[in-house]
Amino acid sequence: MELRELRCFEVLAEELHFARAAARLGLAQSGVSRLVAGLETDLGAKLFNRGKRSQVSLTTTGTLFLPEARAILRQAERGESLGRRAARGEVGRLEIGFVASAAWDGTASALVRRYHEAAPEVEIHLREMETPRQLEEIAAGRLDIGLLRARADYPMEVRVAKLKRDALLLALPAHSALAQAPTLKPEMLRGQKFILPHFGEEAGFLARLRALGEAGGFTPELLAPVRDFITVLTAVGAGLGLGLIPEPAKSLGLPGVVLRPTHGIALASELMLASRRAETSPDVRQFLALTKTKG
Repeated sequence: MELRELRCFEVLAEELHFARAAARLGLAQSGVSRLVAGLETDLGAKLFNRGKRSQVSLTTTGTLFLPEARAILRQAERGESLGRRAARGEVGRLEIGFVASAAWDGTASALVRRYHEAAPEVEIHLREMETPRQLEEIAAGRLDIGLLRARADYPMEVRVAKLKRDALLLALPAHSALAQAPTLKPEMLRGQKFILPHFGEEAGFLARLRALGEAGGFTPELLAPVRDFITVLTAVGAGLGLGLIPEPAKSLGLPGVVLRPTHGIALASELMLASRRAETSPDVRQFLALTKTKG
């Protein structure tokens, strides 16, 4: 039983006339007769009573079979449509990871919103996670897209593109003398304790802090590492130490914390868009394409 046989049966059942059915289908009447006869052979039942002058009527079997044939045809049409849309990246599932700082100024929301408007039926899963874990998850195929902080090296399975560059600011307790100083020079930070999220690697914000210490002629004293910048800001507000924070943190407006630039050294961190290097998913390819064309 073929779909073209079912389509021919449906049209003939609606027209009850071979010539009109043939015209709708773009076939010769002999082609319509052959397809209907083939379907009747497949089913082992007669579907039409043949009359004179190309006219026909449905048999009892044909009447009962018609709604089933229509259901099969509509399901096939839906399946074909779904397949075409999936190939264009309009349906499916997308796993997106992001560092919290990508959300503070709306960068993550803007990118996801742009994609969702273009492909509203794609199921999007958002997962906040630190940069090293995102890289592991992308390389392992468990994460499709990552919004993460730049590293000197990346897994060979991962490709990245720069989204934007954020200045790094010093997070200071609002009540501290440093927070009241007109300008902050690196040497003024000698003897201070610092709190940073880092993950046993000489990369990311730890590398920036070491550069700050080198500019100020001191070796930064690190407290125990924390997982995220919200913890850093909470600890800074409590007076436990200082932190280095991406500039978008200004939008948080946390009480008890002052964010200041350092004079004489420009510290920055790049926000990157990461995906698998050998990506074949239409969903991911569409997300990357929309990101490249964002205004």
